[in-house]
Amino acid sequence: MKGKSFVLIVLLVSLLSACLMNKDDITFVGEGENWLAEVTVLQMNGEENYQIRLEYKRINSEEIDTFRYYVESKNNGVVDFGANNATLNQEGLYHRKSLSSNSPSTSANDELVIKVEWNDTSESFELRNK
Repeated sequence: MKGKSFVLIVLLVSLLSACLMNKDDITFVGEGENWLAEVTVLQMNGEENYQIRLEYKRINSEEIDTFRYYVESKNNGVVDFGANNATLNQEGLYHRKSLSSNSPSTSANDELVIKVEWNDTSESFELRNK
C-alpha cells in the first residue's frame, strides 16, 4: 500500500509540474551604454504578466539613489509598464516580478523599448526576443 501511495504522489507532483511549466514565455533582452535589461513576458491561463531585470553596468552602482524606467512595445503598444523610485541592490541589480497582467497579446516578433532615467541622465534602447 505504501508503494502505491508513493507512486501516486510522484505522478501527481509530475503532473502538476508539467501543468505549471509555461512554454509561452517570451524573453526580450537589450543593452545600452549604462544598462542591461531583460523583460520576460509570462503567458498562462489567459493572462500576461511581466518580469524585469535591470543591471547597472558601471562599477559604482552606489552613485544611484533611485531611478525610474518605462517599458513599452515598439510595434503594437500592448506592453506598457514602468516604475518610479526604483532602487538597485548591492550588486547593481533591480528585479521585479508580475508587474501587470492583461490578455496575452505579446509575440516573439515584437520589439520593446526601455527608457531609464537616473541622476539627471537618461538612456533608451531596444529589447529584442532572445
